[in-house]
Amino acid sequence: MFAKATKIALTLIGTFALGIPSAIAAINIGVNPPRMELEIGGKTRTQTIRVINLSSQPVELKAYVRSWRMSENNRLEEIPSGEESLARWIVFTPSQFTIPPRSSQTIRFNVRPRTKPKSGEHRAIMYLEELPSAAEKASGIKTVARLGVVIYGYVGDIKRVGVLNSITVDTKTQTQPTAVFDVSSQGNGYVRLTGQYSIWPAAKYPGAKTTKPIDGLGRPGKKIPENILDAGMLPNSPVLPAERRRLLLPITKKLPPGNYVLDLNGELNGIKIDQGIPFTVSAPTTQKSQTQPNTSRNLKNPLGSR
Repeated sequence: MFAKATKIALTLIGTFALGIPSAIAAINIGVNPPRMELEIGGKTRTQTIRVINLSSQPVELKAYVRSWRMSENNRLEEIPSGEESLARWIVFTPSQFTIPPRSSQTIRFNVRPRTKPKSGEHRAIMYLEELPSAAEKASGIKTVARLGVVIYGYVGDIKRVGVLNSITVDTKTQTQPTAVFDVSSQGNGYVRLTGQYSIWPAAKYPGAKTTKPIDGLGRPGKKIPENILDAGMLPNSPVLPAERRRLLLPITKKLPPGNYVLDLNGELNGIKIDQGIPFTVSAPTTQKSQTQPNTSRNLKNPLGSR
């Protein structure tokens, strides 16, 4: 029995945020709840995850757990699990199952540390991998797609200390203007950005203190306010404890040459971000082709010189 409880936060992570392959879109399933927190003392009750088959065909899945970290490019990458890894502590059933069309399957799990866990954040990912049908197996397909459910395990007091070192807009080295957020995590729990951005013509920008978040941003048919050229959500990849990362936000809106402002309404784990970052999109440079002098009269026929 441990003196302090362990908190487990289970979150369904988007494919782009954690680098899970894009084939995930082929799985027409849902997971409920998408997030849960669990306190573990000396004795814990069984928790459940409901996996729902939304398609009109049966789907066969297998579940397994791995350890992970974030790469330098903010992509999820698996790492080996040790005795003190959260992935080794998760006990679940069933590990392989078939869900009929429009039906669901419940996965039951417990977290049972094999050793006294160290204070701080522990991480694992439970994969739900779709297995090929008989016809797909016959054609040589081994894996159809997989979905990852990320698990954070917290032991003791968790302090999230995020530092926003700088925000810049790179218009030189990228193929399109890209906002770069330089973020450090100096506590013992991950930090992440939340909130919105918008792009304004510099001449019409009212100032950072005047702008507000856009209600319903991202909903189908939602129109952005007048004078705003584009808007969206800030990158929300986690920055893990004791790490520093550059989070990239490509500005996909095609902007003609001119002066603009990237307006930010968000926060970094409770630290408010309310800024306007000016940037300039330059006109593309064209190199004039230089006419090469005609030097053919200076050439000698090597055969004639013999």
